[in-house]
Amino acid sequence: MNQYFNINLEFDHDVIHHRIRKAIESKKKGYVCVVDGNVLTISQKDKNYQDILNSSFINTCDGSSIAWLSGIIHKKKLKALNGPEIFEYYIEKKYKQLLLGSTESVIEEIKQTLKNKGVSNSHLLYLPLPFLSVKDFNYKDIACSINALKPEIIWVSLGAPKQEIFMSNILSYLNSGIMFGIGAAFNFYIGKIRLPQSKLGSFRFIWVSRILREPKKQLKRIIPYILMLPKLYFQEKRKCYRIAKTLNKLY
Repeated sequence: MNQYFNINLEFDHDVIHHRIRKAIESKKKGYVCVVDGNVLTISQKDKNYQDILNSSFINTCDGSSIAWLSGIIHKKKLKALNGPEIFEYYIEKKYKQLLLGSTESVIEEIKQTLKNKGVSNSHLLYLPLPFLSVKDFNYKDIACSINALKPEIIWVSLGAPKQEIFMSNILSYLNSGIMFGIGAAFNFYIGKIRLPQSKLGSFRFIWVSRILREPKKQLKRIIPYILMLPKLYFQEKRKCYRIAKTLNKLY
């Protein structure tokens, strides 16, 4: 993975899926962060959170605007791979999968959605989590329950930044399993939130549907991200300039 805006990000979809598949087959453990505008904004203000993201197994970009800006600066064609796409891609595969967090009714809707698609849901497991601050979870006990189930994939639906901190905290207690911090992907999959059908170039405007559903919550996340974009752009441009200058000296 290369660093963009101080975060390790992989934009090659084939590389992402290859590494995840190999990790599952090897029964490794680790976590995958899905970096959207909110996650990126928090990471620029909180070094500990930034370190959590950069300690992940792999990170994917969940934001067409992030991919577009990165591509402009680095002169590359980059494409986002968002959380709902990742969830839909893997949830219908026959890996043993654990749904962690959310509510029992949402889990039942996921199982029903699979059934409606003609896909068995027998590979799905569910473990509820108590409604606690991220520092108050009993990670050792939760990990014991997870280890007993032996899932290959663990979907963590707690919202950012809570889910990324949760995955980092519980990792050392797990025997195996690839965790995904997946945010609202459960609700996208069952149709409670819909992915926009229209797009402009590579821009999907997923945030529009999120604002319409949760205006207060989403505007609090999106406005700081928009305000930070100029700073992100110039910082990344300066970094590229410094790297190019160093390389010129070497060669």
